[in-house]
Amino acid sequence: MTAVTESEAKARSALIEVESYTVALDFTAGPDTVGSHTEIRFRCREPGAATFADLAADTVRRVVLNGTSLDPVGLLAGERLHLAGLAADNVLTVDAEFGYTTDSRALSRWADPAGGAVYVMVTCFPAFAPAVFCCFDQPDLRANVTLSVTAPPGWECQANAPVTSRPAPGAAGLWEFAPARKMHTYDLALCAGPYLAVAEEELAGVDGPIRLRVWCRPRLATEPGLRRVGSVVGRALRYYEELLGVACPYRELNLVFPPDLAPLAMQVPALTTVSESLLQRAADPQDHQVLVILAHEVAHVWFGCMVESSWWDDLWLAESMATYLSLLAADEALSLGAVWAEFATTDKALTYQVDSVPGTPPVSSPVTDASDALSKPYAITYVKGASAIRQLAALIGDEALRTGLREYLTRYAWGCATLADLVDCWGRASGRDLAGWAREWLRTAGVNTLRPELALAPDGTIGSLAVVQDASPAPRTHRVAAGLYARQDDGRLRRHRVASVEISGDRTEVAGLAGAAAPDAVVLNDGDLTLARIRFDAASWRALSACALDVGDPLTEAVLWNAAWDMTKAAELTAAEFTGLVARRIAAEAPPAGLQALLDQAVTAADFYAPPAQRAGLRERLAAACLDGAGLDGAGLDGAGLTARGLAAAGPDGDGLARPGGRAQRVLAGGFAAAAQTDDQLARLRAWLGGTAHPDGTGLPEGLELNLELRGRILAALSAHGLATDADLDAYVADDPVGGERQRATCRARRPDPAAKEAAWAATLAPGQPIHLARAHAEGVWVPGQENLMAPFRTRFFTEVLPALGQHQPRIAGRLAGLLYPVTLAEQDTIAATDAALDRGGFSEPVRLVLLEARITAERIRAARARSVR
Repeated sequence: MTAVTESEAKARSALIEVESYTVALDFTAGPDTVGSHTEIRFRCREPGAATFADLAADTVRRVVLNGTSLDPVGLLAGERLHLAGLAADNVLTVDAEFGYTTDSRALSRWADPAGGAVYVMVTCFPAFAPAVFCCFDQPDLRANVTLSVTAPPGWECQANAPVTSRPAPGAAGLWEFAPARKMHTYDLALCAGPYLAVAEEELAGVDGPIRLRVWCRPRLATEPGLRRVGSVVGRALRYYEELLGVACPYRELNLVFPPDLAPLAMQVPALTTVSESLLQRAADPQDHQVLVILAHEVAHVWFGCMVESSWWDDLWLAESMATYLSLLAADEALSLGAVWAEFATTDKALTYQVDSVPGTPPVSSPVTDASDALSKPYAITYVKGASAIRQLAALIGDEALRTGLREYLTRYAWGCATLADLVDCWGRASGRDLAGWAREWLRTAGVNTLRPELALAPDGTIGSLAVVQDASPAPRTHRVAAGLYARQDDGRLRRHRVASVEISGDRTEVAGLAGAAAPDAVVLNDGDLTLARIRFDAASWRALSACALDVGDPLTEAVLWNAAWDMTKAAELTAAEFTGLVARRIAAEAPPAGLQALLDQAVTAADFYAPPAQRAGLRERLAAACLDGAGLDGAGLDGAGLTARGLAAAGPDGDGLARPGGRAQRVLAGGFAAAAQTDDQLARLRAWLGGTAHPDGTGLPEGLELNLELRGRILAALSAHGLATDADLDAYVADDPVGGERQRATCRARRPDPAAKEAAWAATLAPGQPIHLARAHAEGVWVPGQENLMAPFRTRFFTEVLPALGQHQPRIAGRLAGLLYPVTLAEQDTIAATDAALDRGGFSEPVRLVLLEARITAERIRAARARSVR
């Protein structure tokens, strides 16, 4: 796509105002072609001037401007339709034909392997509208859009507005939709095919009832997760209406599970699309991910649909706000409990890593076009922005933050806004000048590090406590809590005092603590109110490590685990110390929130940050701890059986660490699969998969269900050791109509076999390969422990992969580069080759950032391994 730049967009919006689009799509034109008819009504502020419309058609049949037929050949230059001699009021009509794509953008078509039923999807976000209809494609030219669709028999069609006319049930014909109010061109969306409505309910909105319907393909209609999604959407909607003081503007909402959807979910006016891959997880009442995702998309009704940024540099206004609000809703409306702690342990942990890479952009920064904006890392646009908003709430108070949001929505509804507009609303609500805060948090890249400086008085009480903030980047304004912890009789630490302090420079005294009892541990950012790296004085870390970071508060524990993981990657802790900390905590009475992320980090520590000679032992120990925690004693810590007290303990889901059938038990079982190392451990996985008993006579732990998620983890582990057969993978595909093919591709690539690696490598780079399959093949290529097998592929990454990535959009190119980078070969030769590639340049910004991050990671791995053998 030839994207519109910011300067071009400003010039065009200064010249024209778009009144309406009438779009007619014909899906009966042929198997590979979609007919598109567009009528645009727009005004020109300078009659006689010229501009251009955006059009990326395969064939342009007709162009009519103000009643005069024009020659398309003479008007089209690239993907721009040049229009001269505009009148004050204009009508542009374009008839064109478009082809389908293979990556869930623009016009995509998918045929169900079981029966051949065809489903089509129109996805215009972020810059694909010109590949569907002629338009003026930019954020600040909103207009009413009226859609009609000519569809084959047996289809159901859902779009951005209610259906006003349709063919007889099961018949081919014309579907007409009501006008959609003040939409962006990239908001146009359609899901069409033989969908089945599996749920319908009436929600009680502030301005009256809202009808919600849930759709999926018939093959998935019995998925139990479908019963939960409507309830979650309804509760989130009611929460946002009350919180924001602005009613949902849509009286009819449709939630569709389209096959082959690339993102996990997407919200456009009146239509939510959700990946089928989330359906199984939606059935688990202890799995919070799907509910938070749904709440995120519902938040876009206000931030994205109702108010959007004026240009793409403020994409974060929609994404960070939706992330922040979704966590509020999950906590306060859905009562999910540990969601903020899980967010901290998973998403914020990623942000600490990504925001340390030189050249990583800040939350809000100039971009050239939509593709550039979407190429910013998720950890920045979504997570860091949401974390900054949470810190602002700590700084100015929840009520001031929410009052500012209400004014923002009211003032800018159905229009566009900027970062300055939102900050001004918060400033008026709080009575503070927040321009400096916005500059520090949203316009500046990087993460600060906070350290405590504790001095004791001669009598052993606290003399002073200060917070020291590093100067790179420049110190930010934070409001943080300093938690003071005392050791209990049972050895655990519990907070006995907390002090809140606003810091802004490189050193800030915490007032009011002089003379207080000296703590056993000081924890900065207690309660995780800010985004900052945390370090500890030596005595505090000894006390925290001794109790395996059990301090009784999930949010503070998330801060501690993030710090421990960051210290491991910085070679301040060894991989053995970190994995041992995790193993001891699994055996304790209360596991931390974000257990899945923590186990993944522990496996990564063993696989990458430990010297290769230590890898097997660390994995074996971690696997044994997971197995015991899941309810089946194995060879435990230090060769001894672990206690099973976790079976009756309070876990992150409130029902015990490994309550039979609980989410935590499944997570630990998956952790066992990921870490399994010895022949005995792998034999146990093989027995689980086959439904047979292990040679010691034991089978699955009590209550553990071998669902698709756990089966996938077991297959991945066995595949890496050459122990998963084609029959195993075929059986999985037969049982998983959504992700089975992707899982099979990844597992085949993980096999320790040169032919399997060659096949996966070729499949990833094959032109025209659907992106979801390309990624699936790539995910299995690099496996720790297969370094000798993969050595020849290091050079091939730089000579074959980097040049081939030019065929993809920058965002996809970055993801594939990250997956195919020789991450397991953390050697000087890899670093040197990366430096040479960076010096040559010539690739997109996402690929450049991937190479920079990979280089930094390789250096850290080398340093961590060296520290472990000293």
